[in-house]
Amino acid sequence: MGIEISSDKTKLDVELIHRFLSQESYWAKGRSLETVVNTIQNSFCIAAYTKGRQVAFARVVTDYCTHAYIMDFFTSDGLRNTGIGSSLLTALLDAPELSAVNKFTLSTDSASQFYRRAGFKPVAKSILAWERGGL
Repeated sequence: MGIEISSDKTKLDVELIHRFLSQESYWAKGRSLETVVNTIQNSFCIAAYTKGRQVAFARVVTDYCTHAYIMDFFTSDGLRNTGIGSSLLTALLDAPELSAVNKFTLSTDSASQFYRRAGFKPVAKSILAWERGGL
């Protein structure tokens, strides 16, 4: 299966991204199209394509020099466990735009083995970890 990976935002299938996030993800159910568009505009984004069709996506909130927070990472149903997600994560971690970043973080309730294989380690829960809001 030929995989093309690109950080060109003009190639993104925004409808696919919105549909997955708002309907299929556990973390962004109900997220509006307007919000998805804004998150894409204000983040580094990368996607995987097969036969010209987008099949995976990730966005990164970053300062481009010290820290990058990986968000909204997904591979389309039916294509999980095919190597597409691993290829996308590798490309994201090796992206020239993020070459100065020395700390990548993410939050997930699933796929812990997937991220472990890429060198991520769980962070101990801390009373210093705070969160406000959702979606």
